[in-house]
Amino acid sequence: MIAFVLISSAIATASAQAIQKVAIAGINNFWRVDDTISTGGTITSREMAIPVLKLRGIRTVINLAGGADADAERTAVEAAGMKYLLYPIDPMALDRAPVDDILKALNDRANFPIFIHSGAGHRAAAALMIKRVMVDGWDVEKAGIEAASAGMVLSNDMAPVWWKFVRDYFNAHGK
Repeated sequence: MIAFVLISSAIATASAQAIQKVAIAGINNFWRVDDTISTGGTITSREMAIPVLKLRGIRTVINLAGGADADAERTAVEAAGMKYLLYPIDPMALDRAPVDDILKALNDRANFPIFIHSGAGHRAAAALMIKRVMVDGWDVEKAGIEAASAGMVLSNDMAPVWWKFVRDYFNAHGK
């Protein structure tokens, strides 16, 4: 856990990443990571956000939060001609089972560009970090800096839970 806290504090000096926070009406905490992936929090207004995602070239929306609005979000995303994937990770249960499916989706070029989102964006940034280490071969520190830049910071009560989730995933997979 201490290593992840240190990674988070290194963000101020490691902002060489091309990650950009972009204000998009109807989406909390939208972060453009690169040409293939963006992360973010809740889609608060499908009417405002979905057309903007489409205009930005997003092909696939991945929802890690689930929730009561997931069916309506699926309908809106698919009506706009984008693919919708739902892999909810419950912040209380912290079941790592969906991660393998998430990694497959994040590694499938047919899905690019992807917008992956969750409640505040911590799950989305955690999934990105896991992908970077497990699929792209990045070291944990570099992936942690990127994840923190993409919204997985220690600024709310749930953030340490997601750092632990990632650490536990890596430990279970020998990383």
